[in-house]
Amino acid sequence: MREVTKRSILDTLGVILPATTLEKACISIYELAKEAGGKEESTLLGFGGKIPCWMAAFVNGSCAHALDFDDCIVGENPIHHPTASTFPAALAVAEKIGGVSGKDFVTAVALGNDLSIRIASGPTGNTMMDYPFFPVSTFGIFSAAAASGKLLKLSEVKMLNALGLALHRVGGTNNAVFAPDSDVRAIRDGFTNQEGVISALMASKGIAACKDAIEQLFKVYYNDRYNPEPLTSDLGKKFRGSETEYKIWPSCGQTHNYIQAALNIAKEYDIKPDDVEEVIITGSQDGALHSKLPEAASPTTSIAAKFSIPFCVAVALVKRSVTISDFLVQNLASPDVIRIAQKTKFKLDPTFGSFTRAIVEVRTRGGGHYSFDLNNTKREKTGVNLEDLITKFNDCAGYSKKNLSQARIKKLINTILHLENVNDMGEITDILA
Repeated sequence: MREVTKRSILDTLGVILPATTLEKACISIYELAKEAGGKEESTLLGFGGKIPCWMAAFVNGSCAHALDFDDCIVGENPIHHPTASTFPAALAVAEKIGGVSGKDFVTAVALGNDLSIRIASGPTGNTMMDYPFFPVSTFGIFSAAAASGKLLKLSEVKMLNALGLALHRVGGTNNAVFAPDSDVRAIRDGFTNQEGVISALMASKGIAACKDAIEQLFKVYYNDRYNPEPLTSDLGKKFRGSETEYKIWPSCGQTHNYIQAALNIAKEYDIKPDDVEEVIITGSQDGALHSKLPEAASPTTSIAAKFSIPFCVAVALVKRSVTISDFLVQNLASPDVIRIAQKTKFKLDPTFGSFTRAIVEVRTRGGGHYSFDLNNTKREKTGVNLEDLITKFNDCAGYSKKNLSQARIKKLINTILHLENVNDMGEITDILA
């Protein structure tokens, strides 16, 4: 579990950095925080400088998912992004109190991730389709509060208070997140991290709240429709952060099976963009949500493009790769990509799982018909190895607003991968300073 958590920390720090130059909403949040000023407690990752810890958690958290490149748990339930709601909060608190060892930091992140994944596994049905509340925001605040509380060494009662206070700050609806021009999809984790930190700090000062926050969450938000077994099964023995998967493409996890199928077709049959007459994608109900035309074919923001299956499939067919640069605002209007996205049709098959089955068919001029059925019903992990993560981190770090030399990047990677030897997490932020 320690090795998985260190990789999640490395991966999450990496995907925060490019948002400092590529995501306009994140830059605006940074500017607001700097205008407010305040006590210099915690580092603004990738931007440089320090501000009060809960504001740093907000700024850094807003960057954690902006590229939709952060780690995730994929499956019918839960659908969750754990570390983006844990790492920014934990690092901000660690800097504020000082003297936090790498071992203690890894423990706090592992605890927070485990808690939020367990909670996310509780509701019955599909948390994205059957309820109006956006699940990552709903569960992420508990992750941030728990990790922060662990570092603050809260007693059992105070930790319960922290979770009770976090319950009071749960927020986020699907309609607000999925509005076509909404920036909330990008910056959502800023709210969970900030509120989680504040909840833990308030509890540390003796402020009390309800002691049954999780039960109340399921009662109020999910009408008591939940299964308690995932919440306590192997509690303290199995830490569910081990289920985390890392992204190789910077887009919504719902798009990845379709991207893989499209890449297989493009590469195997050497299809040229001008030859594409029609694309038919067959997928799940969740897939349909990310394929609504016409907006999905012509996204105007980076985060909207990352959620669009037609757009992502078109990128894969045209460029035979999917990279950070493909989602830059100035690149969203690529004529070949938009043309193919507009020629894409979606077919719903209700028997398909959201992350287990996807079919892409390409019809070309002259009558060619090529198809790839990606059937991963056993949900076997495709695997992103450590070398892939290091390559990804280096790519992400190159977009950081605060320039990082190759020597610093290498030192940062090595230090994080050996966090058990770090006496003070300030060693990490010092490298970034």
